Amino acid sequence: MPVRNRHRRRSIALAPCLALALCAVVVTREARGADVAPSAPDPLALVAPVRAPHVPEPVSRPESWPSGTPGKETDVTAPPDKHILSTIRQQPPADGGVVPATGSAAGPGEVVAAGHALPADAEVVSVDAAMIVARVGPEVVLESDLLTPKALDWLDGATKGLTPEQIKALRLQICQQVIDQHVETLLVFVDACREIPEDKLPEIRQNVEKAFDEQMLPNLMKEAGAANSLDYERMLRAKGQSLDRMRKMFFERGLAQEWMRRNVKDDDEIPHADMIAWYENHLDDYDYPARARYEILTVKMGLKRSRRQAWDLLATMGNEVLAGRPFADVAKTRSEGPTAAAGGACGWTSHGSLASKGLDEAVFSLPIGQLSTIIEDGESLHIVRVTERQDAGRKPFLEAQVAIRDALREERRKKALDEYLGKLRERTPVWTVFEPGPTNPAVAARPSGTPGPR
Repeated sequence: MPVRNRHRRRSIALAPCLALALCAVVVTREARGADVAPSAPDPLALVAPVRAPHVPEPVSRPESWPSGTPGKETDVTAPPDKHILSTIRQQPPADGGVVPATGSAAGPGEVVAAGHALPADAEVVSVDAAMIVARVGPEVVLESDLLTPKALDWLDGATKGLTPEQIKALRLQICQQVIDQHVETLLVFVDACREIPEDKLPEIRQNVEKAFDEQMLPNLMKEAGAANSLDYERMLRAKGQSLDRMRKMFFERGLAQEWMRRNVKDDDEIPHADMIAWYENHLDDYDYPARARYEILTVKMGLKRSRRQAWDLLATMGNEVLAGRPFADVAKTRSEGPTAAAGGACGWTSHGSLASKGLDEAVFSLPIGQLSTIIEDGESLHIVRVTERQDAGRKPFLEAQVAIRDALREERRKKALDEYLGKLRERTPVWTVFEPGPTNPAVAARPSGTPGPR
């Protein structure tokens, strides 16, 4: 019995709307986030905190994993497990064996790789890209699954001058930053593959890949400056990537997103009593201080202008406003404050937030529309006029209830998501290279100078 059917708790007929929904999959925050190169001013700063990875025992799959015969992956003659939807090559070489990595003479214009003479223009990708960094049930996660083209572009510019070991550590650091999100996606993806009828998966995959080719691929080619898909494919292969791998990742995320939407319900109505209880338990969050908006005229004192001269100049400006000239005109032409170009207008200011105590007191005590007396503040003199003021108070429940409903719904959604992922982790084995092994719990505490596993 196939693995998915053997572990299926219930039979689910694939509704047509699932295929339609997946056909219209758009790029989610997760899909965008996974393809963003990290930003770091100093690459060496990222290298230092990397914890040396733990390499498990040389068994490709423990006996408890829900997939085929344990250890059969080490037998190159064994048939491939059709439930391993990974980037690992599923079929053995045509001769049924593994080509030994022995050197053979290369002809003119050829390079040797794994015992075979390759054309000079063949693309040889580092085996680092094939490093296994995680396993989620039957799924194998390679380093190349986490190092996206943009991340690799960033690495090319950030690793100049670094040693191979430092570059390797930096690559692992990037993988470590995104592995948790990738594992969660695969947990949901594996669960979907358990439950969806096996004969429906090809159709779903075809629809999702069609969405990728129609919606994402044109933008990706434009960003990369590729003339066509073949040109883009060559660019990807030069970085150890491929369009097939990107389609696979898009399929996993699209299916996981739809499956999570079906299993994590967050659209139930929030009871009115729950919203009132939230409001009453968070009253401090809805209190606000007094605030005001005001206009200001400023004249600075200094070596070229005495206090008396500055005082007379500011008094003249104030008299112009009293005589009917627009405050903004006086500020734009004669004020020396930071908001002069905006007519002296200052935005909402909370009581007690102004650095000048004199200004703060004037703004929150003057009648609205009345000019203040001249206020001295260090090396500057000011005249202010309050244009609007609101007393301290509390936002009423009627104004807060929409935000409260959203907060409660998000809280409920997060709880449901945590519970769902918790159940998936209980029945889906997960291992990552960043976890300490049972006999090596203190990987990070390795004595200095001791090299980590390679």
